[in-house]
Amino acid sequence: MSVSTEGAATVVALRGEADIATLPDVKEMLDRVIRAHDGPLIVELADTPFIDSGTVRALAQASRVLGERGRRMTIRSPSPMAVRVMELFGLCGLIVPGSDDQ
Repeated sequence: MSVSTEGAATVVALRGEADIATLPDVKEMLDRVIRAHDGPLIVELADTPFIDSGTVRALAQASRVLGERGRRMTIRSPSPMAVRVMELFGLCGLIVPGSDDQ
């Protein structure tokens, strides 16, 4: 995982498989970024071939927390598999249009 900025947005880039083994790190990173940065959050998934339901739930929770604070989260470049999992959780509205690999 890495954190960078793009204008006013903070970008969290996940790399590799996002599964039960990485879930604690993903949650901790999202929590830290939400607390430490203002403005929108972009989650970059271009280098994440697999994402499990636990990670999608963590993304949903981060989106809710940001929404309560008047901030927005978007997801960029999810794999087709990630898009399918996000569809099951009703999170496709977070995907930046044109950024998925479908």
